[in-house]
Amino acid sequence: MIIHIDAASPLPVFEQMRSQIARLIASGQLHAGTKLPTIRQLARDLGVARGTVNKVYDSLARDGLIETAGRHGTTVLDSTHVATTARDLDAAADTLAVVTRQLGFDAQAAHSALDAALRRL
Repeated sequence: MIIHIDAASPLPVFEQMRSQIARLIASGQLHAGTKLPTIRQLARDLGVARGTVNKVYDSLARDGLIETAGRHGTTVLDSTHVATTARDLDAAADTLAVVTRQLGFDAQAAHSALDAALRRL
C-alpha cells in the first residue's frame, strides 16, 4: 500500500491518509480481504504518530471500509455494500472546495481536477 504525505498540503495528515486509503479501496487497488499494515508499522513507514494511524483506521472502520480485529490485524471489507448518502457527497464536495481555495485555485480548476480523478477510477 503506497500512501504519500505532503507536509506542504493544507489538508491535515489524518485526512490525507484517510482519503488515500479510501480511494485505494474504492478504485479496487485494495481488494476485500487485503490485510493493511499494523498501526505501528504504518506510523513508522510514514513518520507519523501511531495515534494518527489509529484515528484513520477508526474512521475507515466507521465508514465500513475496513475491519480491525485487534491482534488479528486490519482487513479491507467488501465496500460494494457500504451505504452512502447525498450528505456524504456534500461533505466530500465541501472538502474539495476548501482545499481548492486554500491552494489558490478557482472553481474551473476544481472541476477539471475532479473530472480527471473520476476518470482515473
